[in-house]
Amino acid sequence: MFEYFPGNYMWSGAVTLSMMAGGELGQIHRAISPLRNTEPNPEAWASAWDGAGALQVEFAEKERSLGMRGAATARFLRASNYYLTGERQTPPGPAKSNSYERGLAAFASAVELMDRPLERVEVPSPDGILPGWLIPAHGVTGPAPVVVFYNGFDVTKELLYGFIREEFADRGIACLVIDTPGTGEPLRLRGVPSRPDYEVPTTAIVDHLVTRPDIDPARIGLLGISLGGYYAPRGASFEPRIKAVAGWGGVWDYGAVWQRRWATASKSVSVPFWQLPWVMGTDTMEQALEKVRDFALADALPRLNQPLLIVHGADDKAIPLSDARQAFEAAGSGDKQLIVLDGANGGAEHCNTDDPDPARQAIADWFVGRL
Repeated sequence: MFEYFPGNYMWSGAVTLSMMAGGELGQIHRAISPLRNTEPNPEAWASAWDGAGALQVEFAEKERSLGMRGAATARFLRASNYYLTGERQTPPGPAKSNSYERGLAAFASAVELMDRPLERVEVPSPDGILPGWLIPAHGVTGPAPVVVFYNGFDVTKELLYGFIREEFADRGIACLVIDTPGTGEPLRLRGVPSRPDYEVPTTAIVDHLVTRPDIDPARIGLLGISLGGYYAPRGASFEPRIKAVAGWGGVWDYGAVWQRRWATASKSVSVPFWQLPWVMGTDTMEQALEKVRDFALADALPRLNQPLLIVHGADDKAIPLSDARQAFEAAGSGDKQLIVLDGANGGAEHCNTDDPDPARQAIADWFVGRL
């Protein structure tokens, strides 16, 4: 993996993730290069990324005033990316809330200017409203297929949009990037933690989609990235209206992953350890480690019969390739495929962030063949 911060997996991973979502290396470098020769400091980290976001907003406002809609849209999207990249590793509190709110505002400004605007979608569920952005399919007459795209452990629907952009839309498939329990708005604005039975939000989302005249209810797919590689296969295993499912990163036993991380004080974690109790909705790490034990796929995957794709990096330090292989072997799907990217044919790191486009293209093409 390209280590912008040598020896610091967490911060280096954030840089590659920001670039995967559309960040520009030169802009990122100007903002965070002063941090390379200092001790890691969360306040300095948040301030640097907030500064990068604010600068892009300033330029975007000028370009918008000159009628440069496309340029301003791109600036607002990068601003949102930078605010949310810093926010991921900032602990809960006023600074985190400020970065998150500014990230949402910049993204909303981009949507207002887009030639092909996104649609804000709000799905009723037992956990309250699940908000998302629907990326409409291009060139489709009548109801279109759709892929629902789930967050992982520490990203948001706005970053998901940066990961996928128009790849599904250009192939005639709508895409719903959505915040679900334990992620995005439900967690940050309403304190809704994650849950192991992800068929509950999955069913609520499908219930909503089948009512829409622009969506084909017989062609609904589900994709999850990182921990979404648990959420999506779990949801599809209990929701037969999902017709194809993919994990951008395979997960087998997420509880065991966290037990190892905690026991070894692992440095190969994308965010600080405080994230687990926050996402799990517990007061202590011990309680969180107990709750996350239920996030395992051994009982769910044998009942999965829809087509399954897993894309995993050969040198994934966050979740080992062996976990993806176990999930693949356990899946009951007759049509299943495991793609391993090794650094030559695509990114070898977690969710292929070190060279993500081969994974992105393969995933989009795979859904075309199933939906």
